[in-house]
Amino acid sequence: MRKVPVIAVIGRKKSGKTSLIKSLIKSLKAVGYNVMSAKHVDVKGFTIDSEGTDTWWHSKMGANPVVCISESETAVIYKDGESTFSLDELLVYARKPKDLILMEGFSRWILEDEDVGKIVMVKDESECEEYSKKVKEPVICFCSYFIGGREKILAVEEDFKEILGKVRSFIEDRRRIYEILDQLPGLNCGKCSYGSCLGLAKAVHTGEASLDDCTVRSSRKRQRCVILIEGKEVPIVPFVSEIIGKAVLAMVSTLKGVDIEGGEYVEVKISKT
Repeated sequence: MRKVPVIAVIGRKKSGKTSLIKSLIKSLKAVGYNVMSAKHVDVKGFTIDSEGTDTWWHSKMGANPVVCISESETAVIYKDGESTFSLDELLVYARKPKDLILMEGFSRWILEDEDVGKIVMVKDESECEEYSKKVKEPVICFCSYFIGGREKILAVEEDFKEILGKVRSFIEDRRRIYEILDQLPGLNCGKCSYGSCLGLAKAVHTGEASLDDCTVRSSRKRQRCVILIEGKEVPIVPFVSEIIGKAVLAMVSTLKGVDIEGGEYVEVKISKT
């Protein structure tokens, strides 16, 4: 589960995605946000490396990844491309905590992702209508460098402060949602009416639900078996708790001098030391 707000700026080529990303990064950095960015390059055969360089030869001979470190920067080149990419792996590339990941492009990965905020760049109203039908919430805004003054479309140059405000609101909302999410088991068991732990966290954030609506969390009071690994409780649904508890009690009951009634509380501790 991602714990850093992710915002993607999407739209067709030449719609102004890069220009908006540049302005957002500069403005967010100016008010103290630690920003990571990601860019999808939709060019067949593209490589960040240059043919004939030492690092190019490393890759050519089969090294993967290749790490290049200089006085000014560090680059890690993976030769896996899109085939192994997933949004959840983005934070692997961040060596320090980030306040936000800004993505340029990646439509095929994020259009239906209900955890990624979308800023949709359009050149006309027909593009706005097209994206409205296929993009899932949360949509931060539709905006354009070409048209403005429409009900659903913000003009980037005239309305940039409003766009920035919406972005900051999304970041802060997501932070609070992730704080709530940390208090949930993360099993996505589907036992509540919100479909997932993230769905319940959003509902708690808006006041539509409470943490007690989590079936696993509320059932802990009734569970007779708890599993601890390195001192941390492993969240389990009541059915699994009952199976493990009864299995442990059944095995222990075969030992000499042990009197088991069957309703005892079981605590399983697992430690490396």
